[in-house]
Amino acid sequence: MPKPNRRKTDTIKERAIYVYLPSVEMAERWKRRAEKAGVSISKFVIERVEDSIRREEGEEGYLSRAELIKRLREAEEEIKAEKRKQPSKKAR
Repeated sequence: MPKPNRRKTDTIKERAIYVYLPSVEMAERWKRRAEKAGVSISKFVIERVEDSIRREEGEEGYLSRAELIKRLREAEEEIKAEKRKQPSKKAR
């Protein structure tokens, strides 16, 4: 039997998990890192746990968000370097 069409707010208590960290300092560190990454603390924790699970399970071809960002930055730098090598259109 299909589940009824429920909105996210209807299932919030079913999806919530409370995590008690060993120290306030650790909680603050995670919050700072989430803020630095530009994501909510929930999204930060979800991404890290899912990254860990996928690595543990050896999911082929999986790249973490951090690795994707690193590769994107490297590709952007390569493009900039190639553009600097090309002769200027103004010089013609």
